[in-house]
Amino acid sequence: MGRMSHMRGRCLYTVGALSCLALLASGRGAEGEWKKGFETISEADLEAHLLQIATPHLEGRDSPSEGLSRAAKYIIERFKLAGIEPAGDGGFRHPFTVKSSCVAEERCRLTMTAGEDIQRFELGQDFVPFPFCDGRAEGEVVFLGFGISGARRYDDLGRRSYKGKVALILSGEPRHKSRFEGPVVTKFSDTYAKARELQDRGCVGALVVRRNPAEIKSKDGTVLPPTKLGYRHTWGRWNPATTKGMAAPEKRLKIPVAEITEAVATRILGQDMAALAAKLDKTAKPKRIETEVTIALGTGTRSCEAQMDNIFGIVRGTDEGLAGEYVVVGAHYDHVGVDWWGRVGCGADDNGSGTVAALELAEAFALSPPRRSLIFAFFAAEEDGLIGSDAFADELPFLGEPSTTRSGRPVVAMLNMDMLGRGKDKEVAVLGTRQNPSFEKTLKRAKKFSKTGLKKIITGKGMHLWERSDHYSFHKRDIPVLFFMESPSETDNPDYHTFRDTIDSLSLRKIANTTRLVFNTAWLLATDEGRPPAPR
Repeated sequence: MGRMSHMRGRCLYTVGALSCLALLASGRGAEGEWKKGFETISEADLEAHLLQIATPHLEGRDSPSEGLSRAAKYIIERFKLAGIEPAGDGGFRHPFTVKSSCVAEERCRLTMTAGEDIQRFELGQDFVPFPFCDGRAEGEVVFLGFGISGARRYDDLGRRSYKGKVALILSGEPRHKSRFEGPVVTKFSDTYAKARELQDRGCVGALVVRRNPAEIKSKDGTVLPPTKLGYRHTWGRWNPATTKGMAAPEKRLKIPVAEITEAVATRILGQDMAALAAKLDKTAKPKRIETEVTIALGTGTRSCEAQMDNIFGIVRGTDEGLAGEYVVVGAHYDHVGVDWWGRVGCGADDNGSGTVAALELAEAFALSPPRRSLIFAFFAAEEDGLIGSDAFADELPFLGEPSTTRSGRPVVAMLNMDMLGRGKDKEVAVLGTRQNPSFEKTLKRAKKFSKTGLKKIITGKGMHLWERSDHYSFHKRDIPVLFFMESPSETDNPDYHTFRDTIDSLSLRKIANTTRLVFNTAWLLATDEGRPPAPR
């Protein structure tokens, strides 16, 4: 009796109690409790979040990367603005590690000598080593445009030797509307192929200017700043249809190669590198500049355990008797990064769509907290084999101390969202009902609970995807799960794991419709008196 009276505040055993009990049975409770949050879910909000999460400036959110760190900071900022609380000892962050390639700091240096002027540049801020290109070198700098050789009607290198030189080149190829293939990046952007040719021409080292993406504005008109220079721990790998004819990257080169910022290139060359690059974009004409500047370069990498973070926060339940039980709502916020041609996998659908849906849900539930507590979790390293969610599900850091048994954990259910933005606007696919049959009824109730915009929920199809997203980390620990996705097959999205997975290819309406269904589902699971049984 105490739980019921606390649950709705004024559900007393009077004549009016019959209507109150009916509301509890439906899951609605007082009309304003769920409606206040539900009605905030909007396409405009989702788009605003996507412009921050799936921008090329975040460079594909590889695990780990500076872009991933920037996405994490954005999620935490939104948590704080919404009043969502940290749920663990580490605040909003849950750290874990993955095996990766890292910078060997003791072997890296970049020093410029111009006459009597000597300048030492800072690792991680001014320059980073290029993977598989370790070594030491010293020589005079020669600027060689984009370092392209062998292209039709374009050759930065000519037929000359550059023995003993350190080449300074721009990444990619000219951003010219018709030269090469216009906006489509070609094989001549391959940095390893450029470095191999420079090595063969006698260069002792190379500096590659990492260019900033074209200017992008947020929803409020603010120009998004580029992500600071960071080491590429891994390279983006696309689906086989996209990589056809694409040579594998060089495993090792004999000369050291480093990436530098436009500001450092300006200092070395003595002229504005951004302006020079823009001019070369416009003219698409090769340009070589000899200098009397000497560069001493050292690069080195090593195998390591690289740290990154899952991000999570809590909306605490309103019922004292149930607030110690949890529904986890999650999505992975990483993607596959950048390839060695410089093409960015923005990951708008995979999984910018699920990320912004989870963020929108967190903000909505902050206004409408249900009886049980809700954990909103954003996982890194999903693309590397569910590593982030596996670490999170193993520790459940919001419980305070790691649990050593599968039984007794107070997690009622986990709802996962991965790829929500392609396909028919009024359809969504959901996995998990075969393993959790009671969820069939839950989904039907959620669809009728309030208007979502969806007409069809596809269940029982797409089982080949069952072990390929973060819900599986919870399922294998006997936690009931549902997996929301746009379609029973990832091949229905032709841009899956390609650099064409961009915001303009998504349906914001479909994402919003699915977000509303997940809101209703989470509300029911966090409000119902009972809880789903363990998966079979």
